[in-house]
Amino acid sequence: MKNSIIYILFVLTATLVLLNRYTPLYINNSVLHFIVLFIAASSFVIIVGHLLGKLKSNKSILLTFLIIGILCFGKAFFTWEGDWKTQTVVYKNMQNGNNTIEQQLKASRFAFGYRKRIIERLKVMPLIDWTTDIDTSNLDQTKWQKVDLNINEMNLPQSNFE
Repeated sequence: MKNSIIYILFVLTATLVLLNRYTPLYINNSVLHFIVLFIAASSFVIIVGHLLGKLKSNKSILLTFLIIGILCFGKAFFTWEGDWKTQTVVYKNMQNGNNTIEQQLKASRFAFGYRKRIIERLKVMPLIDWTTDIDTSNLDQTKWQKVDLNINEMNLPQSNFE
């Protein structure tokens, strides 16, 4: 029973990590992303350790969690650019309220300034979105309502993101 839970956790979290990396699925919270990455890496190492017969005691498993936690934190610290934050909801889909077109900004960690994008965002579940780049000049106006809702998740002065 305990082994099957570890296998299930590995499959679910590894799938989420791969989908976040290689598809438009986006985990929009850095803490959730860290937790998913930590569980995927930890469960993988525990599975391999059990198969090789190396992780037998609870002490060795705890030490493995500690080492993987430090490595995941280091990876997150040195590669994390910041999360995309919504500044303005430009359009809202008339049929699906969870589908919006947004202007987002991302603060660069080691450089000055912000990266900007306009995306179609479908909220799949809390903290997980499906995002795609979109050209707003060719929108079907029968499906989208212009709302220009100022969200300002980065708490910037109004003139910085217009």
